[in-house]
Amino acid sequence: MTRRSPVPLLLIALATLAAGAALAAGARADEAREEAASTIAVLCAPGDRFGLRVVAELESLGFRAEILDPAAEPATRASLEASARRAGAIAAIRVVRSGRGVEVWIADRVTGKTVLREMAGGADDGGAPDRDAALALRVVELLRASLLEASLPAPPPGELPATPEIREKMRVPAPAGEPAPALRFSIALGALLSPGGLGVSASADLGLAWMPSEHVGVFVLAALPLSSARIDRSHLSVDLSALFAGGGVRFATREGWLAPSVDLGLAVVSLWSSGRVVSSGFTGGDSAAVTVAPFARLGVALAMTPGLRLLASVIARGVSIQIAEHDIVTWGQPILLTSAGVDFGWF
Repeated sequence: MTRRSPVPLLLIALATLAAGAALAAGARADEAREEAASTIAVLCAPGDRFGLRVVAELESLGFRAEILDPAAEPATRASLEASARRAGAIAAIRVVRSGRGVEVWIADRVTGKTVLREMAGGADDGGAPDRDAALALRVVELLRASLLEASLPAPPPGELPATPEIREKMRVPAPAGEPAPALRFSIALGALLSPGGLGVSASADLGLAWMPSEHVGVFVLAALPLSSARIDRSHLSVDLSALFAGGGVRFATREGWLAPSVDLGLAVVSLWSSGRVVSSGFTGGDSAAVTVAPFARLGVALAMTPGLRLLASVIARGVSIQIAEHDIVTWGQPILLTSAGVDFGWF
């Protein structure tokens, strides 16, 4: 039997323990860096009521506050910065009572600034908790205003770099854009086509939409004929004009520069025909018809400004109408309307 030496096993065990210790040390170092990145030193006497209020305000913002007793040390920039370094903090705060109120000292190691402000009122001035709370909030906001400079494109050089955590805490949300107007009026030129045998005719398209929410609203529209479609046969010549008006529900989005929409509704379609039939003589006459048809419209808006858009839309209907007594064309299977124009928002 061959005996294995215990030396390799011992080396493996020692290497495993060393690796574990290194990982633990690295984790503790990361934890210490994270703690230092959010620690604020508050210089006040132990149990000081106003200092505890400042600590509460800081913790509500996600900072870690550490109370240091300044004892009889004078309030100077050098002493305040030294206190922040001893605590491993990014900033230190001290409030000193003065004749007209309080002096607030803030040493900001991220921006390299020391801020001194005199504020009216007093901490611990004999039972004014509301005043203390308001003053503590002002002190913390003064610190935030100093740290906000770290998020500038060219931040001032400081003793400590602005960590991602500090940048996130001090991030100013982008201002909300102006809401898009809810009431909109559109005017457009369109081309009407029915693939049953008739040509294209021009129309003027008017629309009014009310969008009380971001994605759902109601609308009405009308397409007024500007020209008629003509069909010529050896024995027949007919001009056909169509007018329709309707309304329904609009599903849309008003976010971004490209805003798609879908309209669903009902329309009343009015048709006029004027023609003549040549068959062993001359016969002429006019006729009209009215019908109701469901429709769907697809649209897209290019938002140039909140109140002006370019529109493109397609409307499809399934209505069948034959012309005169001759089965030569079928109108309305489907009706297609394409239009492009502008959309004005009022409010």
